[in-house]
Amino acid sequence: MGQKHSLHTFVHRTLIIRLVALGIGLSLVMGAGVLLMERDRVSREAIAVAVDRLALFSGRNEALLADPDQLDADALHQAVLDFSATRTPIQSGAFAFIGIYDLKGAKVIDFYNETHDRLSAVKEAQQASPLLIPDRGAPRYEIVRIAGRPYLKSALPLSNSSGQNVGIINGFFAFSPETIKAFRMRGLRAMIGAMLIVLITTAVIYPVVLKLTKRITRFSVRLLEANLDTLETLGSAIAQRDSDTNAHNYRVTIYAARLGEELNLPAQTMRTLIKGAFLHDVGKIGVPDEVLLKPGRLDDDEYEIMKTHVDHGCDIIERSTWLNDALEVIRSHHEKMTGKGYPMGLEGDGIPITARVFAIADVFDALTSRRPYKTAWTFDEAMEILEEGRGTHFDPHLLDTFSHIAKPLYDQYGGKEKIFREELDEILKTYFHEGMDSLDY
Repeated sequence: MGQKHSLHTFVHRTLIIRLVALGIGLSLVMGAGVLLMERDRVSREAIAVAVDRLALFSGRNEALLADPDQLDADALHQAVLDFSATRTPIQSGAFAFIGIYDLKGAKVIDFYNETHDRLSAVKEAQQASPLLIPDRGAPRYEIVRIAGRPYLKSALPLSNSSGQNVGIINGFFAFSPETIKAFRMRGLRAMIGAMLIVLITTAVIYPVVLKLTKRITRFSVRLLEANLDTLETLGSAIAQRDSDTNAHNYRVTIYAARLGEELNLPAQTMRTLIKGAFLHDVGKIGVPDEVLLKPGRLDDDEYEIMKTHVDHGCDIIERSTWLNDALEVIRSHHEKMTGKGYPMGLEGDGIPITARVFAIADVFDALTSRRPYKTAWTFDEAMEILEEGRGTHFDPHLLDTFSHIAKPLYDQYGGKEKIFREELDEILKTYFHEGMDSLDY
């Protein structure tokens, strides 16, 4: 059945994992958001400084920019050098490249900052990238990474004193190491802040969630117990009407469960098998007494009436969502491997595994139990009858498995009219209650 964990452990672990995951995710999102916002803020500041300085440059070099068709490259280059020498550095970084282009996109001059430590990478990136065009006369910029470092690639319109656009300026602005460190630190602080918020929130809501989970668990346990009581009541009611005792239901459920365990059936399949075993003959409540309680052999007409108990059982149980999976056993436990069973004539693996398991348990208990119309058969006689049905009535593989556990089961339960409530409760606890009450501590 695999490793099991109590619900208490599950809730603690799941809640902590999800809160930690939330904290990490939230901190990463917030950190990345702050990083992007800070980088955008610094970029806009750099652009604003560049725009101001470009306006000042245009005013000081009005003669050079008067005619867009007569831009003097040498004069502009010298003007840029002279202007740069009189300006204080931008605190957030410096331009590693500035290029001036005419309105057709042809290069007029380019200027590289020879002191930049990654100039060769900037040159390679600048030469490989297309010209960035201002957005309807407004500055345009984007963040690019060159040699693992962020750069601000910008485009500004170059205008003369009359406001006429005469060219385009493209630049690669290198953020200073201090600036990069600053917005990374702001992002890190945002991440730490988000983690602290999650931790504080967890400390506040965790006890509340755990308390609510305990209450839900208690309600779930009570609901489960009510469902199991309904299961036992329904099964016992028809068993007593049929044979004056409901010991048959306990024995046959134990037999089926032990065979299912020997087959390593999944837990959900085991639950289906157990519910179906206890309710397999619930439809007999719709069979007339003269047929159901007849002490002798049924004639053909009576047998056809008896077979209707399968449909009656399905009609009763299919109304219950919790018991609905038991229909596998109720509907198919009279099917045979050769397809000669009823009501649908299923054959082989077309019969649900739960019904094939139960068919062996049901027949074995019927043979080894005393009924008003027969005495109990011995263990060897019962096993001989089962062997006669190998491959025709019963699944050979399941019959082989049952033969290994049948004698101990017979010795402990066979034909005894005792109500094996403790044994059944242990089975129910294993497959229905496991971990359900572990929050009540």
